[in-house]
Amino acid sequence: MVGSVAGAGAVSAVAPAPDLVVTSVALPPGTVAGQQVRFAVTIQNRGSAPTPSGTISGIGFQVDGRLVTWSDQFTDSLAPGNVVTLGAVGGPGGSATWTATAGTHRLRAFVDDAARIRESNEGNNTLDTTFTVAPAIAHRVQGDTVVSSFAAVPGPSITATSVTGNAFAGCVTADGVLVDGSERFVQTRSVGNDTWAFGSKFSDGMGRVAPGATQVRTHVSFTQLLYGFQFGPPVTCAAGQTPTFTRFQATSVRTTRWLGDVGDGGPRVASVSTPVDVDFDVQP
Repeated sequence: MVGSVAGAGAVSAVAPAPDLVVTSVALPPGTVAGQQVRFAVTIQNRGSAPTPSGTISGIGFQVDGRLVTWSDQFTDSLAPGNVVTLGAVGGPGGSATWTATAGTHRLRAFVDDAARIRESNEGNNTLDTTFTVAPAIAHRVQGDTVVSSFAAVPGPSITATSVTGNAFAGCVTADGVLVDGSERFVQTRSVGNDTWAFGSKFSDGMGRVAPGATQVRTHVSFTQLLYGFQFGPPVTCAAGQTPTFTRFQATSVRTTRWLGDVGDGGPRVASVSTPVDVDFDVQP
Protein backbone atom coordinates (compact mmCIF):
# COMPACT_ATOMS: atom_id res chain seq x y z
CA MET A 1 0.00 0.00 0.00
CA VAL A 2 1.29 3.38 -0.95
CA GLY A 3 1.55 5.67 2.03
CA SER A 4 0.33 9.26 2.01
CA VAL A 5 0.99 12.41 4.00
CA ALA A 6 -2.15 13.85 5.52
CA GLY A 7 -2.76 17.47 4.61
CA ALA A 8 -0.18 17.55 1.87
CA GLY A 9 -0.92 20.03 -0.91
CA ALA A 10 0.61 22.51 -3.33
CA VAL A 11 2.90 25.17 -1.84
CA SER A 12 2.44 28.67 -3.34
CA ALA A 13 5.50 30.93 -3.52
CA VAL A 14 5.04 34.59 -2.60
CA ALA A 15 5.54 36.74 -5.68
CA PRO A 16 8.28 39.39 -5.39
CA ALA A 17 6.88 42.89 -4.85
CA PRO A 18 8.17 46.39 -4.01
CA ASP A 19 7.64 47.92 -0.58
CA LEU A 20 7.91 51.72 -0.37
CA VAL A 21 8.58 53.49 2.93
CA VAL A 22 9.36 57.08 3.93
CA THR A 23 12.72 57.11 5.72
CA SER A 24 13.06 60.85 6.48
CA VAL A 25 11.40 64.24 6.06
CA ALA A 26 13.34 67.42 5.34
CA LEU A 27 12.16 70.60 7.12
CA PRO A 28 13.82 74.03 6.85
CA PRO A 29 15.47 75.02 10.15
CA GLY A 30 14.07 77.95 12.10
CA THR A 31 10.73 78.11 10.30
CA VAL A 32 8.77 81.27 11.10
CA ALA A 33 5.13 82.17 10.48
CA GLY A 34 4.48 83.39 6.95
CA GLN A 35 7.37 81.44 5.43
CA GLN A 36 6.67 79.45 2.26
CA VAL A 37 7.76 75.88 3.09
CA ARG A 38 8.47 73.27 0.41
CA PHE A 39 8.45 69.79 1.96
CA ALA A 40 10.74 66.99 0.78
CA VAL A 41 11.19 63.34 1.76
CA THR A 42 13.52 60.45 1.18
CA ILE A 43 11.83 57.16 0.27
CA GLN A 44 13.26 53.66 -0.01
CA ASN A 45 12.15 50.45 -1.68
CA ARG A 46 12.50 47.79 1.00
CA GLY A 47 10.73 45.16 -1.05
CA SER A 48 11.97 42.28 -3.19
CA ALA A 49 11.10 43.73 -6.62
CA PRO A 50 11.55 47.10 -8.33
CA THR A 51 8.70 49.55 -8.72
CA PRO A 52 7.24 49.50 -12.23
CA SER A 53 8.83 51.95 -14.64
CA GLY A 54 6.44 54.67 -15.82
CA THR A 55 4.29 54.50 -12.69
CA ILE A 56 4.28 57.48 -10.34
CA SER A 57 5.77 56.95 -6.88
CA GLY A 58 3.63 59.71 -5.42
CA ILE A 59 3.98 61.53 -2.10
CA GLY A 60 1.22 63.37 -0.27
CA PHE A 61 2.11 65.96 2.39
CA GLN A 62 -0.51 66.54 5.08
CA VAL A 63 -0.29 69.22 7.79
CA ASP A 64 -2.57 68.62 10.78
CA GLY A 65 -4.60 66.14 8.74
CA ARG A 66 -5.08 68.37 5.68
CA LEU A 67 -3.44 67.69 2.32
CA VAL A 68 -1.32 70.77 1.47
CA THR A 69 1.13 69.67 -1.25
CA TRP A 70 2.26 66.63 -3.19
CA SER A 71 5.01 65.13 -5.34
CA ASP A 72 3.96 63.27 -8.49
CA GLN A 73 6.87 63.68 -10.90
CA PHE A 74 8.96 60.55 -10.16
CA THR A 75 8.20 57.68 -12.56
CA ASP A 76 11.55 55.86 -12.70
CA SER A 77 11.86 52.29 -11.52
CA LEU A 78 13.23 52.12 -7.97
CA ALA A 79 15.21 48.93 -7.37
CA PRO A 80 15.10 47.05 -4.06
CA GLY A 81 17.23 48.82 -1.45
CA ASN A 82 17.52 52.06 -3.46
CA VAL A 83 16.48 55.46 -2.17
CA VAL A 84 15.39 58.75 -3.77
CA THR A 85 14.67 62.21 -2.38
CA LEU A 86 11.54 63.93 -3.70
CA GLY A 87 10.24 67.45 -3.14
CA ALA A 88 6.71 68.81 -3.49
CA VAL A 89 5.82 70.02 -6.98
CA GLY A 90 2.14 70.93 -6.59
CA GLY A 91 -0.80 71.27 -4.28
CA PRO A 92 -4.58 71.74 -4.07
CA GLY A 93 -4.22 75.47 -4.71
CA GLY A 94 -1.59 75.09 -7.42
CA SER A 95 1.34 75.94 -5.14
CA ALA A 96 4.13 73.53 -4.17
CA THR A 97 4.61 75.31 -0.84
CA TRP A 98 2.72 75.55 2.44
CA THR A 99 2.37 78.93 4.18
CA ALA A 100 3.64 78.36 7.71
CA THR A 101 1.47 79.37 10.65
CA ALA A 102 2.67 79.82 14.22
CA GLY A 103 2.37 76.84 16.56
CA THR A 104 3.15 73.13 16.72
CA HIS A 105 2.06 71.04 13.74
CA ARG A 106 2.04 67.40 12.64
CA LEU A 107 3.36 66.66 9.17
CA ARG A 108 2.43 63.32 7.61
CA ALA A 109 4.34 62.18 4.51
CA PHE A 110 2.42 59.47 2.63
CA VAL A 111 4.27 57.51 -0.09
CA ASP A 112 2.20 55.89 -2.85
CA ASP A 113 -0.65 58.04 -1.57
CA ALA A 114 -2.86 57.24 -4.59
CA ALA A 115 -2.22 53.46 -4.37
CA ARG A 116 -0.76 53.23 -7.86
CA ILE A 117 1.78 50.53 -6.92
CA ARG A 118 0.95 47.06 -5.57
CA GLU A 119 3.25 46.51 -2.57
CA SER A 120 4.09 43.61 -0.32
CA ASN A 121 3.16 45.76 2.70
CA GLU A 122 0.54 48.47 2.30
CA GLY A 123 0.56 49.44 5.97
CA ASN A 124 3.94 51.19 6.28
CA ASN A 125 3.58 54.06 3.82
CA THR A 126 3.40 57.01 6.26
CA LEU A 127 5.85 58.86 8.46
CA ASP A 128 4.65 61.46 10.98
CA THR A 129 6.83 64.35 12.15
CA THR A 130 6.05 67.10 14.67
CA PHE A 131 7.54 70.55 14.13
CA THR A 132 7.12 74.04 15.56
CA VAL A 133 6.72 77.34 13.71
CA ALA A 134 7.78 80.45 15.59
CA PRO A 135 5.66 83.64 15.62
CA ALA A 136 6.51 86.07 12.85
CA ILE A 137 7.27 89.60 14.08
CA ALA A 138 6.28 91.71 17.08
CA HIS A 139 6.69 95.49 17.37
CA ARG A 140 7.18 98.07 20.07
CA VAL A 141 8.14 101.74 19.84
CA GLN A 142 10.88 103.18 22.06
CA GLY A 143 11.38 106.93 21.61
CA ASP A 144 12.22 107.48 17.92
CA THR A 145 13.02 103.79 17.35
CA VAL A 146 10.93 100.81 16.27
CA VAL A 147 12.05 97.55 17.90
CA SER A 148 11.08 94.48 15.87
CA SER A 149 11.36 91.07 17.55
CA PHE A 150 11.21 87.69 15.77
CA ALA A 151 12.41 84.10 15.82
CA ALA A 152 16.10 83.34 15.42
CA VAL A 153 17.26 81.65 12.21
CA PRO A 154 20.66 80.04 11.50
CA GLY A 155 21.73 82.52 8.80
CA PRO A 156 21.50 86.30 8.33
CA SER A 157 18.29 88.05 7.36
CA ILE A 158 17.24 91.48 6.14
CA THR A 159 14.37 93.63 7.42
CA ALA A 160 12.53 96.63 6.02
CA THR A 161 10.46 98.70 8.44
CA SER A 162 7.94 101.38 7.50
CA VAL A 163 5.78 103.65 9.62
CA THR A 164 2.46 104.92 8.27
CA GLY A 165 0.78 107.96 9.75
CA ASN A 166 -0.40 111.55 9.43
CA ALA A 167 1.99 114.47 8.96
CA PHE A 168 1.14 117.82 10.54
CA ALA A 169 2.71 121.22 9.95
CA GLY A 170 2.38 124.69 11.43
CA CYS A 171 4.03 128.06 11.84
CA VAL A 172 6.80 128.80 14.32
CA THR A 173 8.17 132.07 15.51
CA ALA A 174 11.79 133.14 15.22
CA ASP A 175 12.28 131.58 18.68
CA GLY A 176 10.95 128.24 17.41
CA VAL A 177 7.63 128.45 19.26
CA LEU A 178 4.58 126.96 17.52
CA VAL A 179 1.94 129.58 16.86
CA ASP A 180 -1.33 128.61 18.53
CA GLY A 181 -3.95 127.40 16.05
CA SER A 182 -1.53 127.18 13.13
CA GLU A 183 -1.01 123.43 13.10
CA ARG A 184 -2.93 121.51 10.46
CA PHE A 185 -2.95 118.11 8.76
CA VAL A 186 -0.76 117.92 5.65
CA GLN A 187 -0.67 114.36 4.33
CA THR A 188 -1.05 110.66 5.16
CA ARG A 189 1.97 108.69 4.04
CA SER A 190 4.60 106.09 4.96
CA VAL A 191 8.25 106.60 5.81
CA GLY A 192 10.90 103.88 5.80
CA ASN A 193 10.62 100.89 3.46
CA ASP A 194 8.30 98.05 2.56
CA THR A 195 10.62 96.61 -0.09
CA TRP A 196 14.25 95.50 -0.38
CA ALA A 197 16.07 98.84 -0.83
CA PHE A 198 19.70 98.34 0.20
CA GLY A 199 21.94 100.49 -1.98
CA SER A 200 19.09 102.67 -3.23
CA LYS A 201 18.82 106.43 -2.77
CA PHE A 202 16.45 105.94 0.13
CA SER A 203 17.49 103.02 2.33
CA ASP A 204 15.62 104.30 5.37
CA GLY A 205 14.21 101.55 7.53
CA MET A 206 16.52 98.78 6.30
CA GLY A 207 18.32 96.53 8.74
CA ARG A 208 20.64 93.52 8.70
CA VAL A 209 19.98 90.82 11.29
CA ALA A 210 22.93 88.65 12.33
CA PRO A 211 22.54 84.85 12.44
CA GLY A 212 20.74 83.81 15.64
CA ALA A 213 19.64 87.37 16.52
CA THR A 214 16.03 87.93 17.57
CA GLN A 215 15.71 91.72 17.35
CA VAL A 216 16.44 94.71 15.14
CA ARG A 217 16.19 98.40 16.06
CA THR A 218 15.18 100.85 13.34
CA HIS A 219 15.46 104.62 13.71
CA VAL A 220 12.41 106.42 12.34
CA SER A 221 13.80 108.70 9.63
CA PHE A 222 11.73 111.30 7.80
CA THR A 223 14.20 111.90 4.96
CA GLN A 224 11.66 110.82 2.33
CA LEU A 225 8.94 113.07 3.73
CA LEU A 226 11.21 116.11 3.89
CA TYR A 227 12.58 115.39 0.42
CA GLY A 228 9.03 115.39 -0.94
CA PHE A 229 8.54 118.91 0.48
CA GLN A 230 11.91 120.44 -0.37
CA PHE A 231 10.44 123.94 -0.35
CA GLY A 232 8.67 123.46 2.95
CA PRO A 233 5.24 122.19 3.95
CA PRO A 234 2.16 123.74 2.32
CA VAL A 235 1.36 126.09 5.20
CA THR A 236 0.97 129.87 4.84
CA CYS A 237 2.45 131.81 7.73
CA ALA A 238 2.50 135.45 8.77
CA ALA A 239 5.56 137.63 8.36
CA GLY A 240 8.35 136.62 10.71
CA GLN A 241 7.02 133.09 11.02
CA THR A 242 8.33 129.94 9.34
CA PRO A 243 6.29 126.94 8.07
CA THR A 244 7.61 123.64 9.43
CA PHE A 245 6.56 120.09 10.09
CA THR A 246 5.48 119.74 13.68
CA ARG A 247 4.76 116.06 14.22
CA PHE A 248 4.05 112.71 12.60
CA GLN A 249 1.17 110.80 14.18
CA ALA A 250 2.02 107.15 13.51
CA THR A 251 -0.93 104.79 13.05
CA SER A 252 0.82 101.54 12.06
CA VAL A 253 4.24 99.90 11.84
CA ARG A 254 5.11 97.26 9.25
CA THR A 255 8.23 95.08 9.14
CA THR A 256 9.04 92.69 6.31
CA ARG A 257 11.76 90.06 6.68
CA TRP A 258 13.77 88.19 4.06
CA LEU A 259 16.21 85.33 4.60
CA GLY A 260 19.71 85.97 3.24
CA ASP A 261 22.27 88.74 3.37
CA VAL A 262 22.68 92.09 1.62
CA GLY A 263 22.60 91.47 -2.13
CA ASP A 264 21.21 87.93 -1.81
CA GLY A 265 17.57 88.75 -2.39
CA GLY A 266 16.42 85.68 -0.45
CA PRO A 267 12.85 84.47 0.17
CA ARG A 268 10.42 86.64 2.12
CA VAL A 269 9.41 84.89 5.33
CA ALA A 270 7.10 87.36 7.06
CA SER A 271 5.45 90.75 6.78
CA VAL A 272 3.51 92.00 9.79
CA SER A 273 1.65 95.27 10.39
CA THR A 274 0.92 96.44 13.94
CA PRO A 275 -1.43 99.32 14.81
CA VAL A 276 0.14 102.07 16.96
CA ASP A 277 -0.71 105.57 18.16
CA VAL A 278 2.57 107.41 18.63
CA ASP A 279 3.69 110.98 17.83
CA PHE A 280 7.18 111.49 16.38
CA ASP A 281 9.08 114.71 15.94
CA VAL A 282 9.68 115.17 12.21
CA GLN A 283 13.45 115.23 11.84
CA PRO A 284 15.81 113.66 9.24
